Amino acid sequence: MRSNYATLNAAMAAGDELAEAEIRYRLLAETFESTPQLRGNMNGQLERVKAEIVRLRALRDTKPPVPDPKVLPFDPSRFRKSAESEPGA
Repeated sequence: MRSNYATLNAAMAAGDELAEAEIRYRLLAETFESTPQLRGNMNGQLERVKAEIVRLRALRDTKPPVPDPKVLPFDPSRFRKSAESEPGA
């Protein structure tokens, strides 16, 4: 869970959603430990951020699908009638 950004604002400005979620989790965890009276209110937030981190890591680790070499792009010009093959031309 190591991010390249020192602040949450830096991660947000860079558009790095995973680093942003990791920093949010770290900040919530620090508050959770330092302020015991807020623990009941923070459990839900911690769980949501953990789920978001798992989702973003899974997206990061998936490889984009490799296109099937047998599938060719559709070319509509191949199916146009030519002037020579039309009856009465």
